[in-house]
Formats: sequence, C-alpha cells, structure tokens
Amino acid sequence: MTEKAEQPGSDVSKRFRDLTADVREERLVRYVIRQLQLGRHLDDVLRDAYVVDHSMETTRMALLEHPEVIQALEKGLRSQFADFGEKIGGTSGEEPPDD
Repeated sequence: MTEKAEQPGSDVSKRFRDLTADVREERLVRYVIRQLQLGRHLDDVLRDAYVVDHSMETTRMALLEHPEVIQALEKGLRSQFADFGEKIGGTSGEEPPDD
C-alpha cells in the first residue's frame, strides 16, 4: 500500500485556498461592474492594471460569463441606446404607439 498520509491541516488549507480564490473572483466581478457603471468600455476594464494584476487570462474570460457582469453590460447598452434615441429625437426606450 503506497498511499500518502495527508499532513494534518492540509484539508483546512485547501479549503482556505478555495475560499481565497472565490473572494478574489468576487472582488474582480464587483470591480468590473463598478467600472462599467462608471461608463468605461469593457476592453479597457479588462486591460486595467488592477484586473491584470489580480487575475489570469482565463479568469478574465470567465468574467464575461458571470451573470452580474452580463447584466451590467446590458444595462449600459440600454442606457447608451436610450441616450442615442433622445439625441436624434426619438423616445427614451418607449414602445412606439400603435396606429
């Protein structure tokens, strides 16, 4: 039998590592959302020094699939289209009246 005996506390440290990764990802998600709400472009945010320093490329790509990030992007797009509609004399997101 060649099973390795686990060191005491190895399970605990693994759980803390996992928890730390989750906390880092959550902080990145919150940062990206905050920057998007401030009107920054997604490409710029993903190249931001904070994001690059605190994540790997695979993590940054996974941010694009995070539901809260997607919601922030959708909200920003809706706002931009509403602003554009107002500038050209359209309505601000309202449905056109039925004739």
